[in-house]
Amino acid sequence: MSETGNYVLLLHLPTNATLTVGKLGTVDFPAGWYSYVGSAFGSGGLVGRLKHHLQPVEHPHWHIDYLRQAAELQEIWLSPGTVSHEREWADLMLAIPGATILVEGFGASDSDRETHLFYFDVRPSLEDFTVGVRARFPETKVLRAYTNEAAIGE
Repeated sequence: MSETGNYVLLLHLPTNATLTVGKLGTVDFPAGWYSYVGSAFGSGGLVGRLKHHLQPVEHPHWHIDYLRQAAELQEIWLSPGTVSHEREWADLMLAIPGATILVEGFGASDSDRETHLFYFDVRPSLEDFTVGVRARFPETKVLRAYTNEAAIGE
């Protein structure tokens, strides 16, 4: 069995973009930082899901694939585990100062949360996010699993 768990994609959109996002329709995305909260509990686990997110998007499948066509993936934060905390992580992401909901329903078709995509004017940090995770789930470790080295210092 592949290792399962929860993850966050941190993306940077350098310029404003108007994108068609599946059934959500046409959406205006301002330039800035986006965090997307997800989980991987299917047969491919975290490795399969993150491999998908690291590949260029040719045929969008999930809402985040449409944004990934315009935004650059900067970091992946993850926490291997057997329990989905995707909904709670969405709450924790929204609690980070500066987090804004721009697109209701984004990545949340199977969730009772308003969205799983959050916008920031300034880059959110793994450290800010893990403060909330540790307070809610003291035994949970969140790792920086990927960093776009070319983006360091932005």
